[in-house]
Amino acid sequence: MSKRTKSMKLPVTYPSIPDRQSGPTKYNEPVVPVKPDRLPSSTLKHSGGSKAELRLRIEQFLSCKEDLPQEALMNLGEEARGLMIELLDDEMIRSHPAVHQRLISALGQLSVKRSIAPLSNILSDTSESNLTRAYAANALGRIGDLTALQGLGAAVNIKDDMVRRQVAIALERIDSDAVLPYLIKLQRDKSPAVSEVAARGIQRWEKNLGQRLGAKPAKPRSKKLPKRKLRPAADQA
Repeated sequence: MSKRTKSMKLPVTYPSIPDRQSGPTKYNEPVVPVKPDRLPSSTLKHSGGSKAELRLRIEQFLSCKEDLPQEALMNLGEEARGLMIELLDDEMIRSHPAVHQRLISALGQLSVKRSIAPLSNILSDTSESNLTRAYAANALGRIGDLTALQGLGAAVNIKDDMVRRQVAIALERIDSDAVLPYLIKLQRDKSPAVSEVAARGIQRWEKNLGQRLGAKPAKPRSKKLPKRKLRPAADQA
């Protein structure tokens, strides 16, 4: 090795300093065109076909990613509605939570009173997901019938805040003062998301009834008697 090579010094290196002002590398991916879902017939009326064919059409209807058209729901035939109630307990439907939840929602939008009992069972079933139970509570509220009160009232103690909030919303939609004890209880809920809904429902009833509800009764004030000075008893002869 030559003397010149030994005498050469390497360049001074400085510690690397990250550039905090620059963002991450961006890459503009091309948007892949996606065809919109094709909705089946909006009537879904059973016109002489088999029950299996009607079920297939309902499943296609519920599998659409888009919101269910209100017109299509209103035009469902009576036989299709009865089949939808049966499908609530169908293992194939239950294995697809999104389809199951859309079925629950559709029954609520249609206000099918015959579905109150099975929907109440779903709401009380601890094996169901909290999201599915919330859908069931919302559907019961949309139906708005007093017979749903038993299932909703039993659900005020469910641990999940989301489910209790939907229970409060459902109770608010039922036009009967029988919901008041449950709303008063939910008004004191630890979750603000639940208590504010219950308070709104109570305020509506207060306006209708013209009286204050849910307030703790004031304790009656006890009148204190003045203390009497104790005197020694008279000596007995």
